[in-house]
Amino acid sequence: MAQDFERDILTGIGTIPDDIPSGADFNSDDTIIGINMANTSANAITASCFMTSSVLSYGADFTFAVTVSGGNFIIDGQTKPVLTLYKGFTYTFDVSDASNATHVLRFATEAEGANSSIITDGVTITGTPGQAGAKVVITTSSTTASTLYYYCAAPHTGMGNSITVTNVHYIIKDAPIPSGSSLQLLDGGAKMVVQNGDRMFFQSSTASSLDVWVSRVDSISE
Repeated sequence: MAQDFERDILTGIGTIPDDIPSGADFNSDDTIIGINMANTSANAITASCFMTSSVLSYGADFTFAVTVSGGNFIIDGQTKPVLTLYKGFTYTFDVSDASNATHVLRFATEAEGANSSIITDGVTITGTPGQAGAKVVITTSSTTASTLYYYCAAPHTGMGNSITVTNVHYIIKDAPIPSGSSLQLLDGGAKMVVQNGDRMFFQSSTASSLDVWVSRVDSISE
């Protein structure tokens, strides 16, 4: 069977992780045969490449649109989904939609914030729910609990769900790349097998300084 060869290019990557393929997983293209990372800046940089899994996993700084319907928080159009977040990123829950009025989204280490388990470390609250500019921001770190819950602290029970907080899976982390040079992780001789749901992110230590090419095929064994 002929291979379905694809090449994805990302340019101007900076300190905010960007993913290939953009906003999607790898689907049936399950074998990566080439990864090239080029420093386009005038100074040396460090660059990282990491993987996350599942379409409900967010391995980068991310903003969620929050609404309320039927007594539930609706996160990006999904009714109180279980979320997976990753340590070391900032997640913004935009609660400015009018449906959030009278509801108070918060995070805790126990469901419904039981036993005064609400967390405040790394959490920033701005504005009034249901009004323009209102948001709840959580920055995860190495000390963030591995299981959290989002809920309504008004209180209105049953509106939220659980959050798994885990580490990203680094392929390479903070690798130095001199000015005008590139780093080749795979060159076609080696290969990396990924699965439906996997997403690959790239990040640089300097704004708009990294270009990346990823070559992939489906089912290299065929």
